[in-house]
Amino acid sequence: MERLESGKIKYQVENFLLSKIVNEVVYDANMLLKTGQKIRYPENIDDYVVQFDQKTLELVLSNLVHNAIKYSPEDSTIELLVENNADKLTLKVIDEGIGIPKKEQIHIFDRYFRAKNALLMQGTGIGLNIARQHLENLGASLEFSSIENKGSTFIVNIPKKQNTV
Repeated sequence: MERLESGKIKYQVENFLLSKIVNEVVYDANMLLKTGQKIRYPENIDDYVVQFDQKTLELVLSNLVHNAIKYSPEDSTIELLVENNADKLTLKVIDEGIGIPKKEQIHIFDRYFRAKNALLMQGTGIGLNIARQHLENLGASLEFSSIENKGSTFIVNIPKKQNTV
């Protein structure tokens, strides 16, 4: 955690196919699905090349998809969307879960924070904090929108022209 906060982590920015990361994350997440849950993800992204740290993107996407599974009920769909814009690549993880209470949303990226409606579920409350810090260290961002009892959308924005870190 200290190395992350002080910016002393060495990242390896390289070009890679987005489909490789998406396929790995979805494959691993399929083992965690509750009864009737499914993950919908784009299959037409074979030509999308990302210039970023591959391990960081995999860590972030895994965290977001695993959270979506954990906080969503059986027989729900987790959706992974990809938008390839001129200036950025946007990844969205959308769930139909418990959502985050409005009053608590300001704290969602705080280390060890757990929303009141999530206290009985397993977790440490550090995943989103770590994900956001890694992304920001690389010039990317993590945002969200959420409605309690309806679901959440987490949005990763990766600028197209990365600075070498």
